[in-house]
Amino acid sequence: MDDDELRRTLGRQVGLITRRQARDCGLTDRQIDLRVSSGAWKRPHRGVLRDAAFPVTYEQRALAGLLALGPPSVVSHRGALAVWGVRGFASSLVEISTGPNSRRELLNVTIHRSSDLDARWVRPAGPLLVTSPARTLVDLGAVVAPWLVRRCLEEWLSTRVLRFDDLETALREHGRRGRRGVGVARRLMESRALGTAVADSPIEALLAEVLAAHGVPAPVHHHVVCRGDEVLAELDYAYPKEKVALEVDGYGIHLRSARIFEHDRLRQNELEIEGWAVLRFATATLSTRPALVASQVKRLLAVRR
Repeated sequence: MDDDELRRTLGRQVGLITRRQARDCGLTDRQIDLRVSSGAWKRPHRGVLRDAAFPVTYEQRALAGLLALGPPSVVSHRGALAVWGVRGFASSLVEISTGPNSRRELLNVTIHRSSDLDARWVRPAGPLLVTSPARTLVDLGAVVAPWLVRRCLEEWLSTRVLRFDDLETALREHGRRGRRGVGVARRLMESRALGTAVADSPIEALLAEVLAAHGVPAPVHHHVVCRGDEVLAELDYAYPKEKVALEVDGYGIHLRSARIFEHDRLRQNELEIEGWAVLRFATATLSTRPALVASQVKRLLAVRR
């Protein structure tokens, strides 16, 4: 038995090994069965074994499903969302897409049959294969509420996990195949108040949505204010003619550092000296009192005009 190869395989696969891999490491079927009967190894799925010394994690459960189904299988839908991550979302659901001819069912695994799992829609994530963020957004449109798809869209764009070009390609190609979820993702993209501009955070994008929903004229996104050759600030949003600046403050981001806190105050002072009026909006206000946000912007614009 090749103990080194056995350890490497278990380490690489977060404590998992298939029966075939165990045989390739020199174990006989009897030796494998003895490990299972003693409790040293568990059997999460037929043909897949788990070393009981390794902790059970979401990653391990997802990989067990992939090993049991075999290629072409990838973590997808809410499973891929759990891997790519989005603020405020957690899921223990293992969801996998596999080939159209697979008939196997697995305990505690949601399986989708797909004929378009091309390599370009698949990404490695540690030991897992996962649908790309663009393909994941399309798939999510068929299984979750649109508000969650929107949250993923904005957060993944702002963190550069997702590119607009990739999403447009996914929508175009999967749309031809009539894939469920394309319509949701397409409507969200086409209705974005920012168009194809990318915000620095989901909450920054939300401000543009709030203003558009309440009939406030669209501001300039990421407007740069200069004094001569000196750059004073790059504003989240601005109405340059009226010299109205709109800034979004996520709770805690401006308080984590005394230096950032001081810089923000000095920066705003310089803007005020140059004749700018600054409105600042907290995350909670944008989420729970959007009408008030729009009203304050409208009233300040009226005053400045």
